[in-house]
This record gives sequence, C-alpha cells and structure tokens, in this order.
Amino acid sequence: MKKYLLILFILLSINAFSQEDNATNVSLEEDDMSFVWQLVGLGDSLFYNFEQPDEALKYYLGAYDFLSNNYDLNKKIGDCYLESVTEEKTLSLPYLKKVINNFPDSLDSDDYYNLGRAFHFDEEFDSAIVYYEMSYVSADSSFLTTIEKRVTECINGLKFVKNPKKHIIIKNLGPSVNSKYADFCPLVDAVENKLYFTSRRHEFRLDNPDIRDHLSENIYFSQRKDFVNWNEPTPLPYPVNNDDHSATVSINLDGSEMILYRNGDLLVSNTTFEGWTKPKKLPKNINSIFVETSACINTTMDTLYFVSNNEYLSLGGLDIFMSVKNDNGRWGKPINLGPEINTKYDEEGVALSMDGNTLYFASRGHDTMGGYDIFKSTKDFQGNWSKAENLGTPINTPYDDVYFMIRTNGRHAYYSSARKGGYGEKDIYRISILDDEKPLSIARRDISYLYLDKDSVELNRDKTDHDPLMEIKKNTLDATTDLLKTLLLHANTTAKDSVNHVE
Repeated sequence: MKKYLLILFILLSINAFSQEDNATNVSLEEDDMSFVWQLVGLGDSLFYNFEQPDEALKYYLGAYDFLSNNYDLNKKIGDCYLESVTEEKTLSLPYLKKVINNFPDSLDSDDYYNLGRAFHFDEEFDSAIVYYEMSYVSADSSFLTTIEKRVTECINGLKFVKNPKKHIIIKNLGPSVNSKYADFCPLVDAVENKLYFTSRRHEFRLDNPDIRDHLSENIYFSQRKDFVNWNEPTPLPYPVNNDDHSATVSINLDGSEMILYRNGDLLVSNTTFEGWTKPKKLPKNINSIFVETSACINTTMDTLYFVSNNEYLSLGGLDIFMSVKNDNGRWGKPINLGPEINTKYDEEGVALSMDGNTLYFASRGHDTMGGYDIFKSTKDFQGNWSKAENLGTPINTPYDDVYFMIRTNGRHAYYSSARKGGYGEKDIYRISILDDEKPLSIARRDISYLYLDKDSVELNRDKTDHDPLMEIKKNTLDATTDLLKTLLLHANTTAKDSVNHVE
C-alpha cells in the first residue's frame, strides 16, 4: 500500500515542479527508489521507443523531485521540452542550464547544442550563438552544417529584432479556435465570416488523446460570432473528411471552391445546397508520383502555383512550381520558380496577392531566423520573380511560421505560428497591417473583386443554380464596417506607441 501511495504522490507532484533550480533530492529508502527509477524507465520507453515527448514528460517530472541532481534526468527533461508538441520549448532552459553548470565532466556536444536551441527559441540569440559554437568544437563532422545554419539563423534573428516591421498587430484567434494540438493553414472567405483550417484533434478518439500518432488531420469550420470572437469549430462531414488525413490548402474568393490535401495529392471540392462535393484530384500535371502539399490560383484562374517534392525538378525538398492553363483549358507541365524563391531546404504554404504579382510562402532557407519563416517575392512585367524577402519580426519567430494568407484589402492576413504564448503546437493568428502609406479608408477598388465573374480551377465543374456570391454581396457592408472598426481602433498608433503588438 505504501508503494502505491508513493506512486500517487509522485504523479501528483507533476504539476508542482516550478522550483527546478532550487530543487533538492528527496530522500527515500532504496526499495522505494526503485519505483522512481521505474517512472524514468517508462519515460524512456515513451520518449525513445515511441517518440512521445509529451507523455514521457509526465513520468520524468514525476521522478524529478527525487532525482533533481541527476545529469541524465535533467538532460531528458530538457530534450523532451524541446521536442514537445503541447509545451513551451523554452521551459527546457532551467534543466539544460543545470546540465551545463552542474555536470561539466559529463557533457557531450549535444548538451551545448540543445542549450543553444533553447536560447534560440527564447530569442536570446547572442547566448544561443555562444553555445552553438561550443557544440561545434566536438560535434560529429556530419552535424557541422546544421550547427552553422543555426548560427546563421541567430545572426538573422538579431538583425530582424533590431529592425522590426512597424504598425503590425498580431492577435491569437483564441481558445475557441485554437487547441493544445496543431491548428494550421487557415482559409477565410472574402468578408472574413467563415474560417476553415486543419487540426489534429481527438474528437473521434476514445483512446489516449495525447498520443499524437493516433491523431488524424481533419478540416474544421468556424463561423464568425462577432467583431472579435469565433464560434466553436466543428469538423466538416464526409466526404471532405474521411478516414485519411484531410487538410486545407486554399479557397476561392467567395468560399465556394476549396483545394485540399489528401494522401500526397491535391483535390478540389465545391459547395452546393447539399454541402461540399466529393473531392476530385487535380490533373496529372499537378499531382505526380511525388507529394504535392500546397497550392493557390490567380484571380483569372489560369495560373496555379503549387508545392511539390518532385525529385526530378526540385532544387531540394519541397519547392514551389507553376502550371499555366493552355488554350484548351488544360493545365500545363510544372515549371520550377527557380532559385530566387526555392532553396535546397523546404518551401511550403504558397499564397498569392489579389493582383497576382506578389507571392507569399514559407521557407526553411533564405535568411530565415529559425524553422519556417514567411517570405514574399514580387513579379516584374517580364514575369521574373524578385529575391525572396523575409517579412521580419514580429510576424516571424524562431519557431515555425507558415501558411500565410493575405486578405484582398492588403490590411489583414491570417497565418499559423508555433510562437511562444500560444495554446498548442501551432495556433492561428490574425494580422492587422496598419501601414502609414495607405489611407485609412475603403476605396471602391478594394471591394470590386466581389462582383467579378470567375472561372474554376476544376476543368469539368457541374452547373448549378446556387449563387455562392449572394452571401458575400449581402455582407459586404458588414465587412467594410468591420475593417473600419479595426482601422479606427488603431488609427492613432504611431511609431512611438505600441506599433508591434502581439496578443
């Protein structure tokens, strides 16, 4: 009975570990300590065999009060936080600092590297560089390139933090939309009343919801409740979601046609009175034997930009390609957009401005400050794309920032970020861009797109009497009022005031 009470006490102590640096080992008899080591063993199994750092943390932290001065346990807890899906990665700092400070004779190169990563995520770039360089001395030769890239990312981070973009407000969509899991790739209709996004959640799981391998990607929908809040999201029904992973990719202006991802291919679905149609694959010049993950289309519906890891055409990993619709209405062969946009690292989450001349995307290459950063490139009159430009801080962070979607008025954007202060692995944020160069008014050209006739990305779309523009036409005035509220709310923002506010 004593042993079971001990286990209960250990598990209850998980939530009371805020005294990391001041903790001391609790004295237990040798027989009782065997149960503490069993907790560590369970954590090891979950972390190393099943790659479940969040589950492993529960057991490691349960043992920590009794083994707080153990080198291996501090190292494991620090590593778990760095790999965690649901916890802040910077929570690794006190444990990894203890590893470095208390066990100088036991250190490996990865101890310095991991502490560098923790400082990197905490945006303490100078400290991160120090420990990255310390890890460089004894690191395996195959790992030196990775360390060099991390140092370069920190140098980029220092540059962007010193010169942040002005008049930008980033707001988390809140717990009604975001969860402790990954919520990403937001798609919003023209008047920002409907939100579609991808999430890994456990609504349909009766087993352990924290085991991330058991979670499927599904497409969720939320209706805007008021000026600030969104309704509780619900998964779209079959046939959009099924037993496979289904993920949002892009949506047209009126929200009537969605491109989605499933099993390595891009598919398209349309709305009818009965709901969303069964998704159909895009043609073979778009979908290949490789993986296609993201896409967007211009307003004239004749140029499609998409992401693929086509080994024959890629510069490395995932690249951005272009396909043009020919005179017969068929999509042409993919064209790689070239080294101004693509790198030897992954590019992802491609999106396009209304005029079709600015491409937004995420990349792990170029001058990223860590993970994926959001970039933009502009096209000249000859069709050439400019060198990718990092959108800088506060939009980008050392975490993954991806799936940027600019709204048609150029003042609002939505994207996914794993930045500090979120609710889970990735959260969805709304960006308000208060640019002094733009007048605080709504011009007719900003909303004229609502009435443009459109073609479809799908070649053989069924005819329908359903008018998906009707709701947008009815809500245009509300959307204009909503935008004016935002501009009025921040009209007095100056460079001296809270120009880069993150909520």
